[in-house]
Amino acid sequence: MTEITVGIITYNRPALLKRAINSVLNQSYKNFKIIIGNDFPHKKISFKTLGIKNNKRIEIFNHKKNLGERNNMNFLLNKSNSKWFIWLADDDYFHKDLLKRLIKPLIYKKNSEKIIASYSNYSRLKLKKNVAKTGYKFFDKSLFLEGFLSKKIRLISVFGLIKTKVLKKIGGIHITGQSFKTNSKITHHYPYCDILLPILLSNYGIVSWIDERLVFLNTDLNSVSSNTKDYNIYKSAEKYLLKNLKLITSDLNHQNKIRIQNALLKLFVLTRLNVIQKNNFFRNIINLPKYFLDLVIFEAQYQKKMRTLSILNNTFLLIKSIYRSKL
Repeated sequence: MTEITVGIITYNRPALLKRAINSVLNQSYKNFKIIIGNDFPHKKISFKTLGIKNNKRIEIFNHKKNLGERNNMNFLLNKSNSKWFIWLADDDYFHKDLLKRLIKPLIYKKNSEKIIASYSNYSRLKLKKNVAKTGYKFFDKSLFLEGFLSKKIRLISVFGLIKTKVLKKIGGIHITGQSFKTNSKITHHYPYCDILLPILLSNYGIVSWIDERLVFLNTDLNSVSSNTKDYNIYKSAEKYLLKNLKLITSDLNHQNKIRIQNALLKLFVLTRLNVIQKNNFFRNIINLPKYFLDLVIFEAQYQKKMRTLSILNNTFLLIKSIYRSKL
């Protein structure tokens, strides 16, 4: 039985897709299958168009109509019947030892059945050929959520080995709010869906993580989420995420629960401010009253009581973001 399925999503980037595929084919761990979802209906891909030799371990699906990112990802997940599943986007790639390093605790560790996901750190720069090995760390729900939401545990949620049956059980990638858009076209790429996935997974077992940068993440301005200047898109997903987090943490003690929820709320604020900073300075000045009112509403909506110090701190950060925005 194939141990791992790698689901690669692609949209009209054949050169980058070939790099992504080769990064999987060159893995030091070989028990895997690749399935590719081509979401660009106007141009089919094949082994010939990619300049890759026919390979029984690779299956290509050329969609007849554009599905959008989320639907394409879930399509590939539903096609998988292996024990472990991992996604890869066509503009990203894996270090040659990623699968080998991630699968190790899932096979050899005592009580490995309790592990539902195995992750590594990532890099926005070109991956180093030789990466120093570190020890595996194992997190229960409470420790993982606190570390992940505070960004002390650095990972890309879809670029880890995840137990397929659990991934299917939680519904794969969710619709969290409004979709990002490109040229006014809905992309079916949803805000914070990458944050929600590990939150949901943490309810089903232990998460393994190594502090080794074994995944390359492309974060140039061509990516939809990096390019958006509409922070209402992110706002639209906040309630859905917080609702799910509260359900997941309902069995934790009060102190841990509040600490984890506050980490998510802090992430919401910082994301809003980051998007504001991408906007035009003069437009931000005009929208300053709206931004401030949104922060006050945010405090009243998500906190049990209004905290003056928190509002003042967030207002300072807001002004700082506007000052740094583009003229």
